[in-house]
Amino acid sequence: MQTFPYAHYRPGQREAIEAAQAAFERGKRFVVIEAPTGAGKSAMAVTLAREATDAYILTAQKVLQSQYVRDFRDLSEIRGRSNYVCNVDPHTHAAAAPCHIRNWHEACQQCHYFSTKERAMATPRTLMNYAYHLAERAYAGGFAPRQLLVLDEAHQIEAMLDNFLSVELSELELRRFGIVDCDPPAFVGEEAEYVDFAEDVYHRLRGQRRGLEHVPTQDTMNAEFGARRSWLDGKITQLERLLESYDHTEWSVEFKHDARWSLVMKPIMVAPFAEEVLFSSAERVLMLSATILDVPTFLRGVGLEPSQVEVIRVGSSFPPENRPLVARPVAKLTYHQRERDLPKLAAAVADIIAAHPDDKGIIHTHTYNIARYLAENLPASAQNRLITHTTGDREAALDDHLHNFLPTILLTPSMTEGVDFADDRARWQIICKLPYPYLGDPQIARRRERDPDWYGWRTCLSLVQTYGRTVRSAEDFAVTYVLDADFGRFVKRERKRLPEWFLEALTEPSAST
Repeated sequence: MQTFPYAHYRPGQREAIEAAQAAFERGKRFVVIEAPTGAGKSAMAVTLAREATDAYILTAQKVLQSQYVRDFRDLSEIRGRSNYVCNVDPHTHAAAAPCHIRNWHEACQQCHYFSTKERAMATPRTLMNYAYHLAERAYAGGFAPRQLLVLDEAHQIEAMLDNFLSVELSELELRRFGIVDCDPPAFVGEEAEYVDFAEDVYHRLRGQRRGLEHVPTQDTMNAEFGARRSWLDGKITQLERLLESYDHTEWSVEFKHDARWSLVMKPIMVAPFAEEVLFSSAERVLMLSATILDVPTFLRGVGLEPSQVEVIRVGSSFPPENRPLVARPVAKLTYHQRERDLPKLAAAVADIIAAHPDDKGIIHTHTYNIARYLAENLPASAQNRLITHTTGDREAALDDHLHNFLPTILLTPSMTEGVDFADDRARWQIICKLPYPYLGDPQIARRRERDPDWYGWRTCLSLVQTYGRTVRSAEDFAVTYVLDADFGRFVKRERKRLPEWFLEALTEPSAST
């Protein structure tokens, strides 16, 4: 197969590629490949993209996007405007540049962003992330439909669509753009009242946009005008979608009123929008993930019928003895029991750290609260090895851990996907808490009511993704500890969803060290 990027296939790769090709040739529009970490999904994706006349490849994580570019030089890559320096004002990026229409300034002739975008539109295989692709298709245009759409990390499709479709209105933002006399419903209002409020904002924003059409040209050549026009266009489109779909699609409303109010509205199910905003990008759609797990639940979430889809599964070739999964049920970390059991968790984490004095490790906390508690309560000898982070310095912490020659320990609630801790980057990891979705989010609560299987599936998905961060090849090895006291009951309850290669790695605590 000349389009395959390497000299040799990993186990199952060739068979999966040929099965996908055969499914497309039989007329299937959608193909799903489920293959565990290390199976070589990126190579499968690129092979099938090269076989197509033209293709888009989408990823959810920037780090995976970088891996694609590094490994496959024939891909043309495009990222969001904020990743490109402005030629007019080198102290800012293209997203905050004094132009949103090219050639307002002489320096725009060599604009890095627009030059990259033109190249990405012209080349047959283009790599981008979900957020950029969805925004470009909805707002900017230029990226016409192609023969193949490759959706890597396909288990994230629903979350990517959810982020894209969500509508947020805030007092601070509206005041910034000149809407100062617009008050939302009372602190506790009916959902319909919030929709009426959103409609009022929509008409006011449209009025503002009409006003900008009469601004003299010289006044439009500045960053403030460009940012205002871009924000108005995006917000108006979001509100139009909400108002047009509200009568036949269920939306959740979350209203917060602290020092300033904010309102977030999300569709309970993104399935009604998936074809229009994503799948319509291509004649054929290839989805790849290590964690489809429950095919019917996954397909319901993205609005597909099983008859439309060919599902191809690849097993794991990694020896289970190289990736033991050790249950140490020491702490209940539910909301009501967390405070009581956090000291037990800290003690168990300290014991594991002491058992791995010379190896790098990862501690997955699931929440920042647990991360802060451990950072403050572990022994000094363990704290000296910790690398922690906030939401703003996540990438810096990751870089520090990966390139530090000392046996550092990354303490993190947010590196469960898209991060590669192969070989000596981590020889052990701890999963402190089962990664249940947060039921305090009204959308998640109502999503579980609508589809009870979805909640368990999402938890399994996050758990298996986290487990897959460390062992990345058949020769690699690392141990994973799960300290949540409910892990045993969870495995028993969700056994049918959890993949066999995950279950076969379960071992007794005595094998941990």
